[in-house]
Amino acid sequence: MLEKPFVTFSPVPDHLDLIGASILVDSNDFVGVHHASRALAEDFGRVTKGKASPFRAIAVDNPISLIDAPRNTAIVIGCIDTCWMLKHLEQSGKLDIGSIRGKWESFITAIVKRPFEGCENAMIIAGSDKRGTIFGAYTLSSQIGVSPWYWWADVPAKYHPEIYALPTTTIHGEPSIQYRGIFINDEAPALTGWVLEKFGGYNSKFYRKVYELLLRLRANFMWPAMWPGYPNPGAVFFTDDPENQRIADEYGICVSTSHHEPMQRATTEWFEEGRVDGTWDWTTHRDEIIEFFREGVQRAKGLESYFTLGIRGEYDRQMATDDPGRVVRDVLEQQRMLFKEVHGREDAVPQVMALYKEIQDLYQAGEFTVPDDVTLLFADDNFGSLRRLPSGPEKLRKGGAGIYYHFEYVGAPRSYKWINSNSLGKIYHQLLEAHRRNARKIWVFNIGDIKPIEVPLTFAMQLAWDINSISADNIPAFLKDIASSYFGEELSAGASFIWQEYDRLVRIRKHEHIDPESFSLLHYNEADDIVARWQSLDIAVDALYQRVPTEHRVAFWELVVHPVKASTIFTRLRVAQGRNQLYARQRRNTANKLLREILDLFDADFKLSQEFHSLLDGKWNHMLCQPHMGYGDTWHAPSRDAIFGLAYVQRHQNSNLIVGQMGIAVEGHEGIRAGRINEESERTHPSRRDLVPGLTLGSMSRYGPDKRWFDIFTRGAQTIHWASSVPYSWIRLSMTEGILDPEGDDARVWISILWNHVPVDFNEEVLITISSKEGDYEHVHLPVHGHSVPDSFRGFVEADGCVSVPAYGMSTNPPYNHHPELGRGSEGAVTLGDSDRLDGNEAPFLEYPVYLFSHSNPSTVILYFNMTLDIDPAQRMSYEIRIDDQPTEFHNLLADPGQSKGKLPAGGWSDAVMDCVWKRKHIVAGLGIGAHTISVRLNHQNIILEKIVLDLGDVKETYLGPPKSFCASG
Repeated sequence: MLEKPFVTFSPVPDHLDLIGASILVDSNDFVGVHHASRALAEDFGRVTKGKASPFRAIAVDNPISLIDAPRNTAIVIGCIDTCWMLKHLEQSGKLDIGSIRGKWESFITAIVKRPFEGCENAMIIAGSDKRGTIFGAYTLSSQIGVSPWYWWADVPAKYHPEIYALPTTTIHGEPSIQYRGIFINDEAPALTGWVLEKFGGYNSKFYRKVYELLLRLRANFMWPAMWPGYPNPGAVFFTDDPENQRIADEYGICVSTSHHEPMQRATTEWFEEGRVDGTWDWTTHRDEIIEFFREGVQRAKGLESYFTLGIRGEYDRQMATDDPGRVVRDVLEQQRMLFKEVHGREDAVPQVMALYKEIQDLYQAGEFTVPDDVTLLFADDNFGSLRRLPSGPEKLRKGGAGIYYHFEYVGAPRSYKWINSNSLGKIYHQLLEAHRRNARKIWVFNIGDIKPIEVPLTFAMQLAWDINSISADNIPAFLKDIASSYFGEELSAGASFIWQEYDRLVRIRKHEHIDPESFSLLHYNEADDIVARWQSLDIAVDALYQRVPTEHRVAFWELVVHPVKASTIFTRLRVAQGRNQLYARQRRNTANKLLREILDLFDADFKLSQEFHSLLDGKWNHMLCQPHMGYGDTWHAPSRDAIFGLAYVQRHQNSNLIVGQMGIAVEGHEGIRAGRINEESERTHPSRRDLVPGLTLGSMSRYGPDKRWFDIFTRGAQTIHWASSVPYSWIRLSMTEGILDPEGDDARVWISILWNHVPVDFNEEVLITISSKEGDYEHVHLPVHGHSVPDSFRGFVEADGCVSVPAYGMSTNPPYNHHPELGRGSEGAVTLGDSDRLDGNEAPFLEYPVYLFSHSNPSTVILYFNMTLDIDPAQRMSYEIRIDDQPTEFHNLLADPGQSKGKLPAGGWSDAVMDCVWKRKHIVAGLGIGAHTISVRLNHQNIILEKIVLDLGDVKETYLGPPKSFCASG
């Protein structure tokens, strides 16, 4: 867990042998400390494959029981304010705890010789408070080899026959974020189905598992499951099991309620008590709702709670009122009066105001004020981009500020809740920005069903504990560290590589947002490259899985194998759906093969989920049953998976003789009147006149692309014997002849060029001839340019009508930071570093040298920015752009909020949030042939630049845009 180690597994000088050491606690210490210490004792048994360590609760009036230990070694665990043994050690001068006294959730470890009569040596875990002590115990569990996910992801304990405490004192804490936790949300059908089968409901047996997981992750805060639905009325944490709340307090979990469940009352409770829809309305049921709130305050008295204030409409919707600001003002006043009534003071208990959706808009408009002691909880846009952070005086509030952040979501424009589709690089950037702007009171993460979100949740909790433990460029090191702790050092490099590449692929677009037409089948090999990357990763995970020892195979399958295989199947299916439609329009026989492939993939998707459910005799049954195909034009989740729009051609029917039975399709073009003909004017054998563009490839030069392709296919019942030829020996074809069976595959022919043999002044449209013995005859047109840049030029070179430059360019220097794991491309992204270090000066420009062979007037510069939002009303995100010595242009990234009324949260957001990018186009005039410089300056730390494209008139419409251009090194 990236903590300073205080144990080892081989002897060192002055070490302390911990095997068999008695674990001692004060019998009057917190019950949560006892729970964690007992768990530690059991963890020693897991690690050694033997008995649990002895556990004893020692009363201050019976210290003689210390001598009962079978060995003269002990592990003493306690809170410095409640454990008599620690007080004794401090008073006798044997233990210095001054470094943690008065601190939040901190602990120290130390070795003390002869701490008590009858005890020769002791390892001390001393906590500054209850949770500090608990975290100390669980940190020792982690360091000896027990993963926080030992139960929830079946990670086996690492076997160690020897365990020693290092002769050192370590200090841990305070945490970077005071309250760190989860929201169990959108939990049906997967988690709810599993909970009902395994626990009978959302009761304390279930929540004990959750509390332990949170504490092992060093979390302390929870919004419990609350979704209304089956079985009616849905989950109600406080009444499903009256023990839920008490045991949370006992374990050390601070219970709060979600953004639309004020005053420790679940929405479902309101309707569980017999009320009907339409009654959750402050304007018509004010007194009844006040009494409902009062019961929540009284019920939670004496239990650690963080009260959510405010109100939203019924079922987490906007309020049905013409004056929501007035309603919120009145609600806040009445809620504060209830605290004073029950506790004696308005600020007697921790309180949080969740500024979610329209409530944030009302707050920013000044429609209500929030008392200074109340925490402001800002939210993301539900898709990982923060909407707002503390600004100005908000940073200094007594109650502080926090964030509510989504790892899954149900809602517009389209839900995502199947498996993990979160980018660690994006999470890192947004959480770092939240911490930098003093949103440090609460971080709560919507994690849906818990189970598929293991990696991002572990990552977020690590940052919340120690924001400095991970940096933008060592996210792979974090992955390797947890892979080592889960699966062992031998598998850590392979597993972390797979996680890293998985992260890079899912950050392109979330699974549920991928439609058959999302990725281009025709341009830049976009869809093929994405599928190839998934298939390559699938092969890699299979090879690695063969090396996984038996005891690790279940955990490895859950955490590494399943996400890759599920994503590979899903992406292949979506791309095949799009290709099936394309091939059917072209009347290819292979459209039918694709249809069968799609159905096979559709079945494979379901069978993979069933395989997950069968693990460990059904331990995780239902957990992957979330339907994820068939959304259509709505955000509402499908009730069962479905795919639509499959195409089938009549295989036994020949095409019209005018076009023949051999078809040619070129990269970059579906074809003119694909699959249709104009019988009066069609000019074929070869295609002429208006048909030529449909058989013309994009250009090739020594600067790219390396290859082009064309397909030869059958569109009838006839076997085709084809051959191809080129006019120059330096043009190479991957195949020059072949046979196409009507039931077989198409032939894809790749074109490459030996550029050392191409004259610099060559500039022609080359004709590639394809003919068949059956009488077909066609030309493929290929523009070839032999031009070359001057030897002295360093930078990015035009090819195929554009220049595409990754944001890091040729290098990135301060004050800019390169984020290798952020953005849709594998090249990463660039942000402005700590602007405070600029001392009020403007940041320098990022400069991108480019070389052009063509003259286009005008041209277009397209800037690709990762999806972020304005987080500070006083400082909107902006950038500046300049070409050569032309005037500098200033632009805000997003339109004025007043111009995007009705949009959440900015104009164009609905498309951009699923595309994961903002694209901004700027017209440029007067660019001639030769070298130029594109300069960009970022004026805000939350603006993330991914790449710059100079469109000289031939950029193709694709999802990711043109790939990186050739970079000349001079």
